[in-house]
This record gives sequence, C-alpha cells and structure tokens, in this order.
Amino acid sequence: MKGSQLAVKLALTPGGAAVDRFCVRHLGHSPVSWVFARSEGVAYNRPLLLVSVGRRTGKERAVVLPHFRAGAGRIAVVGSRGGMPSDPYWARNLRAHPEARVIVDRREHRVRTQLAEGEERARLWREIVLRAPVYGVYQERAKGHREIPVFVLERADGGALEAP
Repeated sequence: MKGSQLAVKLALTPGGAAVDRFCVRHLGHSPVSWVFARSEGVAYNRPLLLVSVGRRTGKERAVVLPHFRAGAGRIAVVGSRGGMPSDPYWARNLRAHPEARVIVDRREHRVRTQLAEGEERARLWREIVLRAPVYGVYQERAKGHREIPVFVLERADGGALEAP
C-alpha cells in the first residue's frame, strides 16, 4: 500500500482525524499531510485547521486542510474531497455559514469566507494546480459531477493571513 493511501485511510478514521487535528492545532503540523506529501513526491504544505459551523447541527466542525496564497493577506482552501461526486461537508457548511475560524501556525483567527467564482477561481485554480498537481487529477475525477470549489478566506479583523 502506498504511503498516501495509508495517510488517507488514517485521516478517515475518527482517531486518526482527531490526532491530526490535535497536531495541527498544537504543533502547527499534520503527520497525515506530511506522509501524503512524501509518498506523492510533492512539497509538504503546512495545513491549517478550519473550524466551521455545521449547516444542520449548528455545532462546530473542524477539518485539516492545505492552504494556498490567494492574494495580499488572503488564503484559499480547496473542497476537492479527492474528486468524489459531491462537495465535502465543510464546503457545504461554509456556503451556509461563511464565518469561520482558522488555526494557522498555532494562531487562531476569525475569518470570512467567499466562494471564488469566474476569473478569480480560474486564476486561483491554475496557481493551485501548479503547486499541487493532484488537484488536477481530482477535478478530472469530478468532471461531469461538479466543479471543485475554491474558498477564499480573509481575516475578519482585516489582518493578513499568510500561506506558503
């Protein structure tokens, strides 16, 4: 079994996901993302922890995600779900409740999120796929089902968010 497959399997278990969230929150690193990057031969991208509000439950939900530059002081996250036919739950939550929190490099920030569309999405998508080609593979898998969403995050207090 390939290391990236093992990392995904681990991240999908409740215990593995909890350990990964703990590591990102308190150490600033994701062991799952590190194993995935090493086994795929791509650069490790330090992830963030996104905390959104569940659209049905109203409860906070946390997920570890890679992030990318989206312009001055803004970052982008991608709702790929590995190219599955439907969006990940956190993307659906952000559509319903665009205010969220992120923990980046062990610092917590309140953010406003916006779904990138049109030319902005096209530009961000090109940059993201150049940096992480696996997203191009995911979009091919999702073809005919959906366009993978890209969300732009800005700090609610107007400060800058930094991405690798």
